[in-house]
Amino acid sequence: MKCLQIESGKGYFSVDGNNWALLDQITKEDILKIITSGLQHGFELDSPIDNEVKNKAHEIIYKNLQAKFIELNEQKSRFKDESENLFKEALVKYSE
Repeated sequence: MKCLQIESGKGYFSVDGNNWALLDQITKEDILKIITSGLQHGFELDSPIDNEVKNKAHEIIYKNLQAKFIELNEQKSRFKDESENLFKEALVKYSE
């Protein structure tokens, strides 16, 4: 699902892939919803290199969110492996 896009020099976010709002209106709850969905389905976003963000506030927010979403996406398999190992140890311990 696409969560960040650049259009007409402004940054936009979406928590559902359909409804878009300006980046300067994003809340903590919106970011949490995007992260939850992104960890399940992956993060899709426009590149600020290919699309110029003319609004400086939007540019700063966009680049920071982009960096964090990419980092989370790269670490997704590590999170999964760690949680599986944690539950595997508990399952072995309590099934005996």
